[in-house]
This record gives sequence, C-alpha cells and structure tokens, in this order.
Amino acid sequence: VGIKKKSMEMLIEGDTTLLFQLEPGMEIGEVVIRSGIEREELNSSAISASRISVAAIETLPSLQAETDVMKMMEYLPGVQLGSEASTGIVVRGGSPEQNLILLDGVHIYISNHAFGLFSVFNSDAIKKLTLIKGGFPARYGGRLSSVIDVRMKEGDSRKLRGVVDIGTIASKFTLEGPIQKNSSSFLLSARRTYIDLLLPKKFRQKEDIPGFFFHDINAKVNSRLGNKDRIYLSFYLGHDRFFEEERYTEEDGGLFDNEYNSADWGNINLLARWNHVYSKRLFSNLSVIYSSYKLDIDLNEEVGNPFSVHTESVL
Repeated sequence: VGIKKKSMEMLIEGDTTLLFQLEPGMEIGEVVIRSGIEREELNSSAISASRISVAAIETLPSLQAETDVMKMMEYLPGVQLGSEASTGIVVRGGSPEQNLILLDGVHIYISNHAFGLFSVFNSDAIKKLTLIKGGFPARYGGRLSSVIDVRMKEGDSRKLRGVVDIGTIASKFTLEGPIQKNSSSFLLSARRTYIDLLLPKKFRQKEDIPGFFFHDINAKVNSRLGNKDRIYLSFYLGHDRFFEEERYTEEDGGLFDNEYNSADWGNINLLARWNHVYSKRLFSNLSVIYSSYKLDIDLNEEVGNPFSVHTESVL
C-alpha cells in the first residue's frame, strides 16, 4: 500500500539477482466525498434543528454511572452551559427559562434534580432528543430561545428485557417488553438517590441533621389497533425532597427549641394520544394532557420548657 505497482517479463535460466526500484504513490482514482446534510437542511422546514440519538447519549461521560442527557447539548454549536453545577443551558445568548422543554409533547416546568446537578431525564428511558434553535414550527409556542423535544422509548414488542445500574449516588432499573407480541409493548424505568441514607452516623447524630433525595418514574404503553390506529399512554413522576432538623436543649434540660423544615417539589405528567391514518395524505393526532408542577415548603418550630410548649407550623 502506498507504492506504485511495477511488472516486468524475464527468462530465468539460472541463479539470478534482480534489483527493483519501486516508486511511492497511489494508483487509485480521485475520491470525492460529498455530504447532503446542508442541502437537506435548506430544503427542510425544520430549520436549525439538531437530533441526538440514544446511541450518542450513551457515549457521554457519566457522573457516578449517571449520564446526563442535557449535558449532551452543550457540545452543539450555539449552546452553552448556563452556570456551574446546573443543567440549565443558554442557546444563542438567551436564558435557561426561555427554553421550552417537552417530554413526549408534555411541558416540563423544572428540568433538573438536586438543585441543578442532574436533569429530570433518565437516559435509559429516552429514545431521541431534538433541539430546535430557530424557526420554531407553529405548534411550539411560549418560549423565545429554543425548543427541546425529548421522546421516550416505546418498549420492545418482541421480547422482555431489563437493565439495572447501581452507582454511588443513584441507582436505576429499566424493564421493557411486549404486552402482546408485535402489537403492544410497555416500558418502565425508575431511579432514586440515597444520599440521605449514606450520611455518616457521626454526622447524623449531631444537633443539625440535613438530608436530601430525589426519585423519578417513567412509564409508557403503546398499542397498535389495526393498520390505521395506534394508542400511546405515557407517564412521568419526579420528586425532590430536602429536609433539615435542628435541636437545641439547655444543659439543665429546661429550655428546648426543635425545628423541622422540609421542601418538596417535582413534575407530574400524563399523556394519552390516539393516532389515526385517514389516507396516504391525511392523519390526525388527538392528545389529552395533564401537566403539573408542585412546590411545598413546610416550616415547623417547637419552643418551650417542660411546663409550656409553643408550636408554629407554616405550609
């Protein structure tokens, strides 16, 4: 390889020594590689759209076996990390709150866990991710900077399989398989951190006892009803909880002050979608969506002595 071919004819009648002077070079024709991506983007209605597959997501470096889907977008042009230790991204000079984030078409209000350290998207349950940085289609509204459309897996309709990941910060499992072979399938994925369970005992025995954990659940069912109808049901539940308990007692045991504070927040999404094909040129999608974000703050304080107790609680 890399040397020009040389051939010659000879008649050998005895011991003979021949010296060949070979010249470097290639004897193949010109190779031209062309890409049609730019032309396809110019002719496509989806302008400035980047699609990320699950195969690309799996190649990401992970934090303690926890791959962050949102971090993948930081490698795309026009996208920057909003701040350190945060899943918020800045697209073309915008701000994180100007990004519309959708999970199977349902609005996600808060896209991170653990005060920004993790995203709400479990990589084991994600099929693909599309980032639109400009020229938003009319069906997307309410945001100025970008649209992040995340789609969940639909489950394996041929065989049952599962994955379990155990890390030092969080563990998760995914189970998918057929409900009716080649006709309907399901997907169930869940994860939870156990930071609150791994605190050292000496730390937990102090007067100030903080704790934190989060968990989320992804579930999806899809069923094919003939050749023209298909039904999808998807569900997402995410929950974060931070709590802190403080105790103060005088040495003589007379006065005490106990405080227990907690904060709970998270998203709940539910989607039912019916897809029907009327003809080769006409189809419809009918969706019923429930989307909610909840934040509860609970502050409790108990002050007193053995003879009188005063309790305050704020929700």
